[in-house]
Amino acid sequence: MSTDIEARIDVCGVCCPLPLVMLAKAVKSQAPGHTIEVVGNDPIFETSVRDFCTTHGHSVLDTRAGSDRRVTMLIRLGNDI
Repeated sequence: MSTDIEARIDVCGVCCPLPLVMLAKAVKSQAPGHTIEVVGNDPIFETSVRDFCTTHGHSVLDTRAGSDRRVTMLIRLGNDI
């Protein structure tokens, strides 16, 4: 089963906390249940995004690490947006 991705954001080269600011902005433009793909390469990117999702009621559907230190995460938005 494939997942429809309603928004994609690339925060590579951006240091925390700015990836979370950019993610929060993307979340506000989407509806609950939508899926966002976010790609980043900050050393604390994955942990920060997971914490953000836990705090705001979103779900991390998938996480993929690339050979170039990029991490791609699929996030399903919860009702707390």
